[in-house]
Amino acid sequence: MKIALLGAGSHFFESVFLELGQTPELHGAEVVLFDIDAARMRLIDQVGRRISDHYKADFRIAVVTELSRALEGAEIAIASIGVHGPAAAWHKADVEAVARFGVMQTTGDTVGPSGFSQGLRIIPIFLNLAWEMEKYCPDCILLNHSNPMGAICRAVSKYSKIKAIGYCHNVVQSLPIFAKLLGVPAHELDFLVGGVNHMDWLLSLRHQGRDVYPELKRKILESDRPQGQQFTKDLLEAMDLFMMGGDRHIIEFFPHARRATDPKAIPYGLKWRSDMISENLLSEELTRGAAELKARAEGSKPLYIPKHLTPEAMGQQIKALKMGPDIVHVVNIPNEGAIPNLPPWALVELKAVIGQHGARPVFVGDLPPQAARWTLAQIYAHELTIDAAAEGSRQKAIQALASDPMVRDFHEARDILDALVEAQGDRLAPFR
Repeated sequence: MKIALLGAGSHFFESVFLELGQTPELHGAEVVLFDIDAARMRLIDQVGRRISDHYKADFRIAVVTELSRALEGAEIAIASIGVHGPAAAWHKADVEAVARFGVMQTTGDTVGPSGFSQGLRIIPIFLNLAWEMEKYCPDCILLNHSNPMGAICRAVSKYSKIKAIGYCHNVVQSLPIFAKLLGVPAHELDFLVGGVNHMDWLLSLRHQGRDVYPELKRKILESDRPQGQQFTKDLLEAMDLFMMGGDRHIIEFFPHARRATDPKAIPYGLKWRSDMISENLLSEELTRGAAELKARAEGSKPLYIPKHLTPEAMGQQIKALKMGPDIVHVVNIPNEGAIPNLPPWALVELKAVIGQHGARPVFVGDLPPQAARWTLAQIYAHELTIDAAAEGSRQKAIQALASDPMVRDFHEARDILDALVEAQGDRLAPFR
C-alpha cells in the first residue's frame, strides 16, 4: 500500500505515523511525504522513522518535492494543508483587515470573512490536487484534515471524480463533557448528529436504551455558564438543540457574532482571533511543543506514545477503507439522502459506515426546522464560495460574502472583499 502525506510538515502527521504504527495491518506500507516547507517536513520524516522503528513497522518512507511523485500509485492520500502563512501572518491579516468594519472573528477558518478568504485561497489548491490525483491515482481516497472542511470536500466532489472524506474532532471531543454531566462512561453513550462542520446539531443521545437527551439539556441549562459554552447554552435555550464544538466556532454562524465592534467587547468571554494568534506565538506551551517535537525527531527525547487514539484515528480509517471490517465514525461526506431536508449533494457532518465500499452515511432523518434554517443558509453560502474560488469570480465572491451571517449589507460585502484582497495581495489577485 502507498500512503501519501500532503502538507507533511504539519505536526498532525506525528499522530498519523503513531496510528499507522499502532495498526499492524498497515506495516510495510510505503509512506511518501510532500510539502513545500522542506524544514518542517524533515522533522516529520525523522520522527516518522523513529516511530516506524519503535513499532517494527518497516514503513518505506520517502520525502519528495514533486506532487506527481507523491501521488503516483497512491491508494490513500491524507491532507493537512494550511494557508495561514508563516506564523499565521496571512490569517492574522484577514482578521485585522475586517475588524475596521466591526467584524470580530473568534476563529475565522470556516465562516465569516476570514473563513471565506481562507476558502478562496485553499480551494484552488485542493482542486489542483484533485485533478492531479485523477491523473496519477484516480482510485485514491482523499482524507482531509484542512479547513474550511465542508467547503474543501464539497469542492473536490463537485469539480472532480475523487472521493474525499473530511475528519474533524469536534463531535468526538464533546462526548466526555456529556458523560461527566450525566455521570456515565463516555463509551456507553450513543448519539446522532447532523449538520455541517463546526455547526453540527446533537439530535439524539441515549445510554443503555434510555433517552438521556432531556436530562443533558436540563443539566446544561441549570448549570453555571462554563467558559467556552456560554453562547452554546443560549443557543440550546432558544433552539432546544445542543450544537457541538464550543462557542469559539459556532457563534460565527450567527448574527450574534456582530454584537461587538471592538476586540475588548466580544461577548461570552471570547477572544479576538488576532489576539489569540499573538498570544499563541508567545505561548510557552506552543514554543515548548515545537521544541519537544524537534527533540523527538532528533532522538534526544523519547517518543511520545499516547494511551488513546486521536479522534481522527487515521490508522483505523485506512484499515477499514482498504481491508475492512466496517467501522462507524463521524465524518464529512456528501449527504446522499441521509438528511432528507438538505440537498443530496450537500457536504454534511454525520455518522458514516467506513469500509471497503467507502464512507456511506448513516440515515439521520430530517433536521428540525430550527436547525435546517441555519444549516441550509451555510450550505448555500459555501456553495457560492466554492464556485467563486473555482472560477475566480469576483461577482460570486461578493454574493458569497453577502450571504455570510457576519455581513450586514451588500455594500459592506463589496468593501470587505476589497479589504481582504488588499490584505492578501497576489494571493487573492483574481478578485480585484
